[in-house]
Amino acid sequence: MHRKHLLLLFLFSCSITTGFCQEHETVLTLPENWKSEIIPFPLGFAQDIDLEGFEDLRFAPNWSDSTSENFWTYMFVWYIEKESAMTENKLTAYFNSYYDGLMGVNFKNREGVINPNNLDKTICLFIKTNEGFTGKMRVYDKFFSKDYITLNAKVRESFCPKTNKQIILFEISPKEFGHEVWNIFEDVQLKVKCK
Repeated sequence: MHRKHLLLLFLFSCSITTGFCQEHETVLTLPENWKSEIIPFPLGFAQDIDLEGFEDLRFAPNWSDSTSENFWTYMFVWYIEKESAMTENKLTAYFNSYYDGLMGVNFKNREGVINPNNLDKTICLFIKTNEGFTGKMRVYDKFFSKDYITLNAKVRESFCPKTNKQIILFEISPKEFGHEVWNIFEDVQLKVKCK
């Protein structure tokens, strides 16, 4: 049932964008048993993220199974027109908007909605590292657990002069950074050749 809701969300996102999802080539490889999706900007669930381009997602095998090591383990690339470099503050604002929209927090908390249990907004913290950024987020999981979860994130950013695109790669998992599940992201490669 939860998979149906998620699938419907992605299909709806694709349908309101007049076939965008079929028109653009992916920028990430698709390993066996991984799921994929492409969503254009502006994102239907987070329209205040003012970027031009698209989001290319990869979902690890069994990512929607709460008993799996890969639960909520996925990655995505924002393949966008050149923007200024990412900062901790920009990532925090983008991710707050992204997950509040994706999880329906803004909808559930708007005035006039009968909801005796208002949902907490997403809380993010990002830190600059030598490789990019690491982050920790507390988000409401409306799809699977119907509870609050903590997601960890690794973010890397690059610019491709050949395509004149900014590439921001996000790896997400509730597992701590030292956990072996982070090795699974090596299965997915960036297809864009920038050199």
